[in-house]
Amino acid sequence: MENHNTFAKNLEAIRIYKGQSVSEFAQAAGLPKSTFQSVRTNGNTTLDTAIRISDGLGIPLDSLIGDSGLAEKIDIVQQLLRAVEWFRTLSSDDQEKVAAHFRGILEVLGK
Repeated sequence: MENHNTFAKNLEAIRIYKGQSVSEFAQAAGLPKSTFQSVRTNGNTTLDTAIRISDGLGIPLDSLIGDSGLAEKIDIVQQLLRAVEWFRTLSSDDQEKVAAHFRGILEVLGK
């Protein structure tokens, strides 16, 4: 059950990080909204759905399920980015590139 909770928690953290509504996030993940809401609530889903979510988000499935610290890492990245005023002046593409670098730094620090 721990992996189910980790999966649900990580999906919700990613959704909030991206600033997407439940509908927008479900669409980006290639799911009906009702399916995503069910997964988000308790983390229970089929392997096929979990893989579709992973592929739709471009995030490895093992990270979504097995990284219990992913939600916390996302929160730290958000706090760092909020603290960096110049970040707001970047295009959304450049913002995502910077955020990806911050996530990489956090992964190294977490080893």
